[in-house]
Amino acid sequence: MGKFNLIEEPWISVLTDEKGTTKEVSLIDLFENANQYKDLAGDSPTQNFAVLRVLLAILHTVFSRFDADGQPYHYFKIDDRLRQISTIDEEDVEDYSEDLYRNWNQMWQNKEFADIIYQYLNIWHDRFYLFDDKLPFYQVTEAVIAPDKISRKKASFVSGKTINRLVSESGNKNKIALFSPKHSSNKEILTAPEIARWLVTYQGYSGLSDKAIFGKEKYKSSKGWLFDIGGVFLKGNNLCETLLLNLVLVHPKSEYIGYKQKPCWEYSSQDIVDRSFSINKVNNIAELYTNWSRAIYIDPETDISKAFSFNTVKLTDIDHQDQFLEPMTIWRYNKSGENKGKHTPRKHQAEQSVWRSFGLITLPNSYKEDQERPSIINWIDNISESINNFDMTIESVSMKHDGKPISWLPVDEIYDSLKINDLVLTDSADDGWLIRINEAVDRTKEVIGGTYRRFLVDVRNIRKLDSNHQFVNRGVEDLYYAIDQPFREWLSSIKPTDSKREKISQWYNSLDKIVDNHAEKVLENATYRDYIGIKSEDQENKGANIITAYNKFKYFLNKQ
Repeated sequence: MGKFNLIEEPWISVLTDEKGTTKEVSLIDLFENANQYKDLAGDSPTQNFAVLRVLLAILHTVFSRFDADGQPYHYFKIDDRLRQISTIDEEDVEDYSEDLYRNWNQMWQNKEFADIIYQYLNIWHDRFYLFDDKLPFYQVTEAVIAPDKISRKKASFVSGKTINRLVSESGNKNKIALFSPKHSSNKEILTAPEIARWLVTYQGYSGLSDKAIFGKEKYKSSKGWLFDIGGVFLKGNNLCETLLLNLVLVHPKSEYIGYKQKPCWEYSSQDIVDRSFSINKVNNIAELYTNWSRAIYIDPETDISKAFSFNTVKLTDIDHQDQFLEPMTIWRYNKSGENKGKHTPRKHQAEQSVWRSFGLITLPNSYKEDQERPSIINWIDNISESINNFDMTIESVSMKHDGKPISWLPVDEIYDSLKINDLVLTDSADDGWLIRINEAVDRTKEVIGGTYRRFLVDVRNIRKLDSNHQFVNRGVEDLYYAIDQPFREWLSSIKPTDSKREKISQWYNSLDKIVDNHAEKVLENATYRDYIGIKSEDQENKGANIITAYNKFKYFLNKQ
């Protein structure tokens, strides 16, 4: 008999008000009251991202088969478990897409979900037990990872303190997490809601430290699809708006429209393992959003008052090349290596604010050869008339790894956000907001990474510091930090009706003052030696001192 059913048991942490109050809710509660909850409020941004995609998989599955009133589409047949059992005829794809847009718009106006979602969950109730010996949620049964099917006598052991990314401590006694939020005596203890949330997260962010594989022949193992992407999603004023903004019912890439949406719980655990080795390209969002990196076995008789653990066996990796089904990532065009000539997901860069990747996220594909922006932004283009002058937030999330190919351990999260008006975000005309803002971003990076950096290099040379000295890099990053909040405030303040010339000039004036202030601080802290300058036979630098370096900097700053 299954225990702790995620449909009716509270396990998803949500933010209930502006004061930061949180509570755990069930799937039924979440969908019934999504417009009353502000946001997901799990243990970490990566966990929230992983859970969000499970919620979206449910919505994609249900509302690809039923309209906003809960009526089935006539384009295909639905069986008694509310599954789509036939495909869309090619001649019906256009009409089907129009119906999907129409019904998405109705849900946006209603700000609520039809009862069909609860009917669907109740029919699949048996697939949502966290602890079960037959159909456990996001797990396999013990028979699937039997010793005769895997490379080792036993599947890999993963402890509670490893799956909990707030601790991320291995079994190595010499590598203890010193600043863990849990005491050493209870690091292994997880509640059932925590297990459910971290289970979903672990399937997306696993790493490669566990060793067991299926069979004896090596294959390219998954470290978690989410681990490899630079996650991008949109946030509204409440959880209902967030879910709808990210509900890409009509994929901007037409080749993905019409496929059956089939999440992991509509397969048996053995089917999922088999598909991992037979299907390299996923063709529907619900399956992609619920993709597994591991065949995980949790003992159905687990006593959650004791140390928690589970067993894992690695599954194969998803093909990363041109996997444009994924709408929630930024992309890299590879000019060399095994992926040459192909796009692959690009992780966000640690220590870099997301606005520095503004062009990668927002500019349309026509802007530059080999440009591929996240489909979630294309989706906003397509629904812009429905949401109409709406202030939203672009959220970005990635997992940082340890840089060791044999383990690829998750070590830190990269999380950032930008507030922007949807009419600004969708203004991709030749002289529109997107182009002008991107030019401002590029100019800002030129000023900091070029003009100001050269000034710091000159000062370093005057001071005869070693080229490996962190003086220059630290100074550049300090300046990026100083302009970060002013840039965000400027971007969020842009209204579609603002004068582009005036608004861009406003930012350049702010940038000029901030950069010059930082250079003046260097000047103010100059020593007698800095004023004496360089005395050498080097004709290029002979006579250079802090004043000549500053004057040269001011000349190029004003010119820019």
